[in-house]
Amino acid sequence: MREDKMAARRLRLAILYQLPESWGNVRSVWEAAQDDAQIEVIVVMLPFIHKDYRWQREQSQAHLDALGVPFLAWDTFALEDAGFDAVLYTSPYDETRPEAYRFANLRQHVRCITYVPYGLEVGGGEHNYVYQYGQPVTAQATAVFVRSEGVRQMFARHCPTGSSHVQVTGHPRMDGLVDLLRFDVDPTLREAIGDRRAVLWNAHFSIDGDLWSTFDLLAGDILAAFATRPDLALVLRPHPLLWKKLANLNILDEAGICALKRELAARGVIVDERTDHRHAFAVSEAMMSDVGSFLMEYLATGKPVLYLRNPHGLGLNEEGSAVVRHYQVADDAAGVERFIDQLRQGHDTLAESRRAAIGQFFHAFDGRAGQRVVTAIKELLA
Repeated sequence: MREDKMAARRLRLAILYQLPESWGNVRSVWEAAQDDAQIEVIVVMLPFIHKDYRWQREQSQAHLDALGVPFLAWDTFALEDAGFDAVLYTSPYDETRPEAYRFANLRQHVRCITYVPYGLEVGGGEHNYVYQYGQPVTAQATAVFVRSEGVRQMFARHCPTGSSHVQVTGHPRMDGLVDLLRFDVDPTLREAIGDRRAVLWNAHFSIDGDLWSTFDLLAGDILAAFATRPDLALVLRPHPLLWKKLANLNILDEAGICALKRELAARGVIVDERTDHRHAFAVSEAMMSDVGSFLMEYLATGKPVLYLRNPHGLGLNEEGSAVVRHYQVADDAAGVERFIDQLRQGHDTLAESRRAAIGQFFHAFDGRAGQRVVTAIKELLA
């Protein structure tokens, strides 16, 4: 009887979209659902409410329009009348959403609530484990879809409800990196790099509190190192919250941030704020990164990585500690210079180790994680 009902009515899956930068986490889920005759997939655009982020409705709308993704804005329909069978969260934090879309309310209207982690968690600290594994969405969802068995074990250790609801499907975010060599890179980025060798610099925003960022500690040293090596192009990709964080801490005002960007451009530094990070991943030959998702994700490229360690911060969780065993580590100018000079000389002693570790951290890594998520949601609704 249930199969007859499924055949008669398409399942309604809502993907909750809050940030342009997070679309890559669910892109392949949306594509797989689009191709499934049993599913009607609806993207619901929500605001992202955060003191360190300036959410702009027009920017989110323009992003989805540019991608050709139809969507409904959260304030244009009544959730209780939408008839969603399943919802896919892209952020665990209820305080970033309108009240109606917070977990306690949503579960009154939707029978299957799922979540794809918004980041590839590497940060340590007991209170951070609450943020990553103890939110209502992460602890009480019908299912959480994760990148590896290691992440499932992190849930087993740190989630108050354990890991019985966690499914190792592979992370849909990784589907876009399986064939990175064929990715259509923005030609303006390639033009800006020219004949230089590009190094990606990923700077976190936590220059207070958790202290995962080294932006305030190492930026001067990094800029000085690249200034004396004109054969290298530095591609700075700041965390989406970094600029607003600098303003909120009264380090730089809006005019100061604009001046900083102009100064960086004058130095030959490329500030990459494209919504799709694959452009920067594809053109770079190596990466230097604070604690953050990229520290895990970039492993899949097989390219060299330098972990920028803040000696005063919370550091890494178990998964983060495991992945940086395949990287170099620096917390001073000498370490940065050693890394980039080894790159220039073609010395990469950890190459084999990194490539061998990809399967450990990314289940399957075959470009079909999004399809596995869709299949799992259908099975949960059967």
